[in-house]
Amino acid sequence: MSSLPVLDSTVQKTHEWLKDITEGLGFPNEKSAFAALRATLHALRDRLPRENAVALGAQLPMMIRGMYYEGWDIQQKPSRARHQQEFFDLVAAELKDHTELRDTRRVTRIVFGVLGKQLSSGEMEKISQSLPQDIRDLWMAPAEKRPVREIMSKDVTWVDPDMSLQDAAQKMRDLDIGCLPVGQNDRLVGMVTDRDIACRAVAQGYDAKAKVADAMSKGITFCFDDQDVAEAAHLMERKQIRRLPVLNRHKRMVGMLSLGDIGAHASHQLTGKLVEAVAKHPAR
Repeated sequence: MSSLPVLDSTVQKTHEWLKDITEGLGFPNEKSAFAALRATLHALRDRLPRENAVALGAQLPMMIRGMYYEGWDIQQKPSRARHQQEFFDLVAAELKDHTELRDTRRVTRIVFGVLGKQLSSGEMEKISQSLPQDIRDLWMAPAEKRPVREIMSKDVTWVDPDMSLQDAAQKMRDLDIGCLPVGQNDRLVGMVTDRDIACRAVAQGYDAKAKVADAMSKGITFCFDDQDVAEAAHLMERKQIRRLPVLNRHKRMVGMLSLGDIGAHASHQLTGKLVEAVAKHPAR
């Protein structure tokens, strides 16, 4: 901690913003989160009329504000981007060296979701009114109405049902997660959690070399990638789970939706209900 409270405050707020973005991205890399935030804010700044760009900058934490104004020519006219793909191209131009952020549509959605969470509704409305309709829809679209595929984590690690429970436990430890999807022949066949290993396998006296198939849960709760976020969140609330496998309509697993993904994008009301439900079964 420094001797300047204002500095401590802006550092804390910046870390909160980056944490929300890393949770949305699905991997704990603050450098990637910072790059995503920087690229999206620059694209937004360069599209806004000058007075709106300055008003947005005033709402940002001090450290993020400095990055926001980096390289800005206040005399430059706003970019002519009128459609979402043109906006994504502006973001992509700054992320050309970040292959982990190549899905600029998802990156932009994640950052916009964090902005919506952190900025006042009044400021959000003023900014949206100065944007072309297509980009305004991107900026203001309620997270609850977006398809799950836009906020889910796509980098999902599978385990084979024949993997040993010891290896599965080590993988959970290395990835710092509490569950793993179990797949066979490109199909989701179950889920294995740290609770399964501790309470089902160990309690029943299974050897450490026992297979994942011996302890995994076969009754799979999942959602489809084209379902609304709100629908998936309500399913997680009913089942009191913090992670939900995502399948496409061909029943192939394409991602994982987590409590962190919901928290980074959805309303406080929706997130609060889900957190309350999951808290009743914190091990799930």
